[in-house]
Amino acid sequence: MAVRVGFVGVGYIAKEHLKRVLTDPEARVVALCDTEPAAAEATRASVLEKLRGTAPEELLTPFAKAPVHTDPVRMFQEERLDAVFLCLPPFAHGEVEFAAIEAGLPLLVEKPVALDLPLAREISGALRAKGLIGAAGYQSRYSQIVPFVRETLGDRTIAMTLAHRFTKLPPRDWYRHQDRSGGQVVEMATHQVDLLRLLVSDISTVYVSGGRRIATRETSEIFDASVASLTYANGAVGSLVTNMVSGHGNPAYARGIHIIADGLTVSILGHEGESRTVEVVTADGRQERTFADDSMAAQDRAFVRAVRDGRPELVLASYEEAVRTLATTLAHQESAETGQPVRIDTPA
Repeated sequence: MAVRVGFVGVGYIAKEHLKRVLTDPEARVVALCDTEPAAAEATRASVLEKLRGTAPEELLTPFAKAPVHTDPVRMFQEERLDAVFLCLPPFAHGEVEFAAIEAGLPLLVEKPVALDLPLAREISGALRAKGLIGAAGYQSRYSQIVPFVRETLGDRTIAMTLAHRFTKLPPRDWYRHQDRSGGQVVEMATHQVDLLRLLVSDISTVYVSGGRRIATRETSEIFDASVASLTYANGAVGSLVTNMVSGHGNPAYARGIHIIADGLTVSILGHEGESRTVEVVTADGRQERTFADDSMAAQDRAFVRAVRDGRPELVLASYEEAVRTLATTLAHQESAETGQPVRIDTPA
């Protein structure tokens, strides 16, 4: 039987999930919830236009007829759901998660899962107490890049990492406010932090210099440039360099993650949601391999099947792992604000 799915938050990132869930024969999208019903209807129309003629009508029809709620609690009470996608802005987490957990619904929560670490840990504990599947939107964990890089690195000692996220300030007003977005590393470069944690080890200490220079001169609540020194639990060191001022273009090296290990360097070029190339450099030369897999589709299908079959091990980006990544990015923000190194307490 197909998994009956609801969506809370039907904006940009929900649109990306919907385009994938609506092509999954094991899922049916049967309910939507958004504080702006007109925006939800616009998303629905856009997605249906995109998928008409490519996705089976039996998958699109429930979505086309799905009621649009403005109150998630009411949606959880009135609709027969098996799981829910929470595609909320960073500042909106908390009450919705607890209501879904109370209703016994497995969750896939877009990143960052909160802006407050105690809140995220409380939600994580509530999921465990109810025995519910909790997933988070770290889609890179589902890319074939991960097993390839792991196999390439093997048991070599990693000396250092270099990671970059250079872009422009997103055109959303809430992004400019620290208490609503959390800033670039908490909201956006969290993908780089999560992938570093997965491929190298947990990060034990961050020491950050942050600046408010161009993009946020008028509303200077968030840093638009930062340079972080990282120390890993396994002894490796690294840097994470970010900015929101280079929308005019970036040098090629500033689009990804570089891992320098004993006898080789592995570079993951590009960002999540793109076709990405992995470059491997050794004393024998340079090799490249391109990966065009749709990691978000793999993530969403894994969540649906985990719910359908009661197999939480299919979820590669658990809510608990997302809390550990959140702890790292919040420590980054604290260090940028104080100018002092911050040690990270990562247990969820």
